[in-house]
Amino acid sequence: MSGLISYGGEATVVATRSEIERITGELTLVQRRLLDELQPMAQLAGILHHLQLDLKIPETLVRLGLQRHGCFLASESYFSGDAQIAHQLNNLAEALKENPWLSRLIPKQAWVALGATTVLAGFTNTNFSSQVLRATSSEIPKAKLTFLTRLLPGEIARVEPIGASKAPPPRSISALTNRLNNDSGNIRIESYQTVKGRMVVVYLPGTANWSPVGGTSAFDLRSNLDLIGDAQNSNSSRAAHAAMSAFGVGPSDHLILVGYSQGGLVAAELARENPNVIGLVTLGSPIANERLPHNLSVLSIEHSNDIVPALAGDTNPLTENWVTASKHLDLKAGQTVISAHDIAAYVNTSSEVDKSNDPGLERIRNQILGNLDGAEALESKEFRPLKAAS
Repeated sequence: MSGLISYGGEATVVATRSEIERITGELTLVQRRLLDELQPMAQLAGILHHLQLDLKIPETLVRLGLQRHGCFLASESYFSGDAQIAHQLNNLAEALKENPWLSRLIPKQAWVALGATTVLAGFTNTNFSSQVLRATSSEIPKAKLTFLTRLLPGEIARVEPIGASKAPPPRSISALTNRLNNDSGNIRIESYQTVKGRMVVVYLPGTANWSPVGGTSAFDLRSNLDLIGDAQNSNSSRAAHAAMSAFGVGPSDHLILVGYSQGGLVAAELARENPNVIGLVTLGSPIANERLPHNLSVLSIEHSNDIVPALAGDTNPLTENWVTASKHLDLKAGQTVISAHDIAAYVNTSSEVDKSNDPGLERIRNQILGNLDGAEALESKEFRPLKAAS
């Protein structure tokens, strides 16, 4: 599947690392036994038999090699040292959160390392910088980010309704993500009539303005800091609430949330507080530390060389209803990993997610899309998320 790897989304972990290594060892022994059959002395035992065997051995050895490689990928993706270290550092982050006074013990070098690693990551095409960024950001007390935003003038968020044409029900993950692939920066909301009742799909965009001084969009850098800093509210989340209210989302509606980058963080916040959310799809979003309902179907799509998901300082959990689909994005000469965060690239990866036969991924994908089976389009609206100084 062109390098797409997924984990989670199953009731049980089907293999431990030791089991994978045991299988790999047995495959190695089979390869060696077949290679022994090619030795001159073995050939003398039965010429006709070995002539037939010689025709099959090369292809069989290649297949065994691919099986061993598959075991290696499974072992590394499920139980990599990076994941273990990230989870350990997450415990440190939790301790800092519960004991703010400990943050003074963190050396200033950690803050410098975060900035330096972010710059480094922007000019490389490897997973190393995103891994270091994940580890470094785990050590940064996120509460300080929230404190910085409180020094800025207060703001209020509002939405401006924009006409939108009615859209047919999305039948694939790429159909869902494609509706975020535009430069409008608008929140899009669609409603459908299903056998379960009215289904509402909310599409939340990424950051529209990275300037420290901000701009008119509610999805700006300040909202990023609020969300990552574990603030209760942000301009972007307030805009999302305003859009849903303006659309007329009611207590009996079922919700599917689709978010890119910052929009994924907002979607996770909405899913955590609203029991009517039955599906969540995120693209390139740092939501690893979100405490989502255990029965919520969650699909996270990430590029392993995208530094934005690494800002969570952790890896997504391995749970029954949360599946992560990850891919190392092959970039062209001159491109940096900043391109790995591009929404168009994530839409392309979503097409591979649709084709994957990985059990956990297939299960969660079908659960989310199954909510729209037999759906009839009702209406579609877009809202421009704006802010103004209060």
